[in-house]
Amino acid sequence: MNSKDVIKKLYELKKNMPDLLIKELNYGLFSTVYIVAFETVCSTDRINDFILKFFGNKRNSSKKNINIDKDLEEFVPGINKKPIKDFDNLLYFLFSGFTVIIHDSTILAYETRASIDRGVNPPTSEPVTRGPKDSFNENYNINLGLIRKRIKSKELVVNEITVGRESKSKVAVIYMENICDKNVASKIISDIESIDIDGVFDVNYIKELIRNQNYTFFPTMIVTEKPDDTSKNLVDGKIIVMMENSPEVLLLPTFFIDFFQNNEDYYRKPFFVSFVRIIRILSFFVSIILPALFLSLLTYDQEILPTTLLINFASQRNNIPFPTVVELLILLFVFEIIYEGDARTPSSSSTSLSILGALVLGDAAVNAGLISPIVVIVVAISSISSLLSVFQEMQTPIRFWRYTLLVFVLLFGIVGFSVGVTLLIINLCTVESYGKSYLSPFVPFDLKSQSNAVIRRNLRHLKYRKPYLSNNSIRKG
Repeated sequence: MNSKDVIKKLYELKKNMPDLLIKELNYGLFSTVYIVAFETVCSTDRINDFILKFFGNKRNSSKKNINIDKDLEEFVPGINKKPIKDFDNLLYFLFSGFTVIIHDSTILAYETRASIDRGVNPPTSEPVTRGPKDSFNENYNINLGLIRKRIKSKELVVNEITVGRESKSKVAVIYMENICDKNVASKIISDIESIDIDGVFDVNYIKELIRNQNYTFFPTMIVTEKPDDTSKNLVDGKIIVMMENSPEVLLLPTFFIDFFQNNEDYYRKPFFVSFVRIIRILSFFVSIILPALFLSLLTYDQEILPTTLLINFASQRNNIPFPTVVELLILLFVFEIIYEGDARTPSSSSTSLSILGALVLGDAAVNAGLISPIVVIVVAISSISSLLSVFQEMQTPIRFWRYTLLVFVLLFGIVGFSVGVTLLIINLCTVESYGKSYLSPFVPFDLKSQSNAVIRRNLRHLKYRKPYLSNNSIRKG
């Protein structure tokens, strides 16, 4: 590259970039050095203490034959140096927090990145009751360090890819080379490399852009901000997608049972954890099925209910002006409002909002004769059950199938309920995550993996990894 052309282009850019600094210094008798950096992403202290201090000491040197690369290598300590290949490469390093030094035909970039990220804080979207309290943040190097301090192995592979025509964001595909399925890793890398978009600003963009072509609302990727969970999944054979400026990572491939497990399960007694997992799975189906089942029995197939129970329900509805389906929809809609409002409200106010919505509105609606008590109970059980899933991504399919079953029941009664549940099961059975069955290890049935799917085994007896996830099945021994 011609340094004069580079300087000319940089001065043209400076017209629209007031934070671009171009400093011209004398170096030796007849040499000029240009120091270029963005003050918004660079540490001025590091530039002053290392680079400018060096040139300040050398500016009156009487040397004629100057080798700036060699001089900087000898006298500027502790700075990461990168060679510049072309002007686009130069801009990438400038935007990444590097200081560029231009002297004749020599163009070098030295890392002087400013710390403009928050520190390592406790997880916010995944509350922790037991175990490590650290979480990922927006700093790529810190996030990678949180994994490396847990997995000290040469088998940990970090494959970096640049994504986005304008944002040029760094994305890393991380996996254990001796454990994971290499075909899945290659497919994920290929999918990310094929992304052609102007900007990618969070790992959730990647999640959307590489999503498998499954006609389903069930999530096929997990988003987490917990390094301990991420590290465990790596040694289980999963692949991690990490991105700079994103406090979360993607776990791939993902299966249905993964949404009812988390790393805290291994910090408690196996019997209790197994019981809780069963409760989580049952709650998932209860949250979807209960409103539709109640509507079908009370409205269309009353003969199925015991006479005493039917009379009890009928007496509660004596003065209710709305049909049962309208009651259900009103209460479900109110719950959606409360749920979203609680999610968007600061934690100091969310408790008050929940109490106001759940107690005051519910009790007032029953006393006013607008809603029957049994409908309040049904919607409350269904709504609370939906919150037991470990990951928030499962809320979308719960909502979709809950309302879908209600529509089927409204049109066809108990027959519609049966058809809707059948379609739900078919949908679950046909979903794939990077060529793997979503219902593994249940469909297809794998006896080896059952011991740690629903029933949590003691770690001393957990000898094998999941064969549908890893090529290296031996965990211990």
